[in-house]
Amino acid sequence: MKIQVHEDISYQYGTSQRHKFDIYFPQISPAVVPLVVYIHGGAWRTGDKSEFRQIAKGIISASQNRLVVAIINYELSTRSADSARHPEHLNDAMAAVRFLVTDQSYPGRSIVDHNQVFLVGHSAGAHLSALMTLAPHPHFAQLGNIKGVMGIAGIYNIPKLLRANPEYCDFIDMAFHTNQHDDASPHCVARTFHDNAAHVRFMVVNSCTDELVAPVQATDFAARLVTTGYKDVTLVVKDLGSHDGALLNQELWNMIVRFII
Repeated sequence: MKIQVHEDISYQYGTSQRHKFDIYFPQISPAVVPLVVYIHGGAWRTGDKSEFRQIAKGIISASQNRLVVAIINYELSTRSADSARHPEHLNDAMAAVRFLVTDQSYPGRSIVDHNQVFLVGHSAGAHLSALMTLAPHPHFAQLGNIKGVMGIAGIYNIPKLLRANPEYCDFIDMAFHTNQHDDASPHCVARTFHDNAAHVRFMVVNSCTDELVAPVQATDFAARLVTTGYKDVTLVVKDLGSHDGALLNQELWNMIVRFII
């Protein structure tokens, strides 16, 4: 199986090296296929699309050439006073999805079904994926193209995360102002049903041996989605390995494929 890879495609005008994505697609595809947009984790302060090549190739292989995978970068937070803060990471992720849906010229676009977009996010990336779909964004017209969101080891409730792990304030304070903790938490945002997201399917996944994000983040979030009225919510809590190790688990890749296809 041959997979074509095109790197460092800009999704937003400007000079930032973070506003780029890499795209992976099968050299031979049976037809137009769904698009997976993978949003990496790293506590909103680390991570790069180049670190996740094996995941993209693993997903395409598991799908038997029936998926295209785009891995996006976004601005990261640092200790600098002028570094990215919420909602800049989210705005970048939405800009990437907007480009992937509307642009006609990027490599692999001819086999992408732009009406079948699935967000797959890990950790901080799961947080961004959830917020993209659950919070109203007046200038984001592509929500209807997003058919599913799969969050892996996601951070959905920032106040609860800090109560359980007060040492995490180090990276939370880099990415969020204190008065944003509730409004930036998908668990809190999901108190209100978002009509435009009624069609979205959700899969919430957490390894029971994750050493960084406790499964309660996933179980509480999935329960909140169901209580609020979202109809298609799947919760998976099982031993998939460590926080980062789960990403290299073939079982997880198969799970992603079954969720989409």
